[in-house]
Amino acid sequence: MSENPTGADRPIITTVESPEPCRRVIRAEVARSVYDREYADRLKKAARTHQRPGFRKGHTPKAVVEREVGDLLRMEAIEAIVPKAWVSALLEHKLSPVTDPALGNLEFKDEGPLTFDLTVEVRPEITLGDLSGLSVRRRQVAVADDDVERVIERLREARAGWETVDREGRQGDQVTLDLVPGDDAGAFDESRLIADQRFVLGAEHNLPEFNERLDGSAAGNERIVEVSYPADHSNPALAGRAVKFRCLVKSVAQKQLPEVDDAFAAACGPVQDVAGLRADIRKDLEKDAARRVRQELDVQLQAELLKRHEVPLPASMVDKYLDSGLEELHQRNLRLGRPDSREQDAEYREQGRPHAERALRGLLLLEAVRRQEGIKADKEEVDERIAEIAAENGFEVDRYREFVDSGEERERIEFDLLERRTYDFLLSRAAVRDVPADTDVLSETEL
Repeated sequence: MSENPTGADRPIITTVESPEPCRRVIRAEVARSVYDREYADRLKKAARTHQRPGFRKGHTPKAVVEREVGDLLRMEAIEAIVPKAWVSALLEHKLSPVTDPALGNLEFKDEGPLTFDLTVEVRPEITLGDLSGLSVRRRQVAVADDDVERVIERLREARAGWETVDREGRQGDQVTLDLVPGDDAGAFDESRLIADQRFVLGAEHNLPEFNERLDGSAAGNERIVEVSYPADHSNPALAGRAVKFRCLVKSVAQKQLPEVDDAFAAACGPVQDVAGLRADIRKDLEKDAARRVRQELDVQLQAELLKRHEVPLPASMVDKYLDSGLEELHQRNLRLGRPDSREQDAEYREQGRPHAERALRGLLLLEAVRRQEGIKADKEEVDERIAEIAAENGFEVDRYREFVDSGEERERIEFDLLERRTYDFLLSRAAVRDVPADTDVLSETEL
């Protein structure tokens, strides 16, 4: 417990107790003179506006005003004093609250001071131990020729065309068809025809019934496809229903992949030939691989920090973290047309609590490292990072800067910059062991 020296010249005296690592109880003692002034001011104002039969407005005797509204004025005076005591305690004891204070144990007798308690949760006070020698494994950055070729194949797929063929459709072909959904009685209403629908046979996003029934169909064929929708389907009009579709196949087309030549390379990016395309792809893959290695190092560094430090957490901080995640879950449900449920919320809180606690402990530890080591980022450095991001993404710098300054994006960029510098500082003092590129460095890391 930390105490302040008391004295008759101090109108508000506060002491702080720490019954738990993240809970503080402020004991406040407010001089009677402070209350008397607050009460007198309110009584004076009330007397000026008080209206009572037999007296002109503003001329009602104070004794009468006090008898009629005194209890209310006393409560208002106390309510005005409590925030002053709270601010006084904040300044004097340098508290870092994460909740609003809860008032308790209020005592106010006919004579003497006003006393009460204010209970609040605070950010944990973290004393860092040794930060050197954090054990991490760093994978080599390596890009195989096969990795480059896989990207080229994806580029070919993205630029593929379709050529109509006179044969039955098979996996990977595109069929164009008209389909008519049936009603509950199985009748097909041509007015509901959906024309020129395209299906790539075997595609994962297709309903499996369409993949099965349309496989082997040719132009001119008619197929009936019956789909049984699950009871929890996102579209309430289809949930739990079995719907038949009459499908008239109009054409079958096979995929035509472009040749990997210089023209193809030039169409894929600012390069002159295939060799340039492969070099460009390799450079991007190496950059991505380096980014993943850096992320893996960050995860290991934080895990090692957590092993070395106990970080108590206020319950309210964890609850707020989970509340934020629940809000995102509800927004996602809204976009997908799914209802929220108390059961889902309760399950989210239960399963998400360990992750929330670990994430918050990690954030608080990194913050403590920044504070201890004086890791900062001034406005000019943040501006430089904003310009870098604009250049990396092909944004016009001034327009991007205007966007950043219009909301909270600058704060996020500054936070990311500080976090990066903190991890870099820890890495500079870590015990780093280089391992082959295919090593699973996180397999032994407690996540």
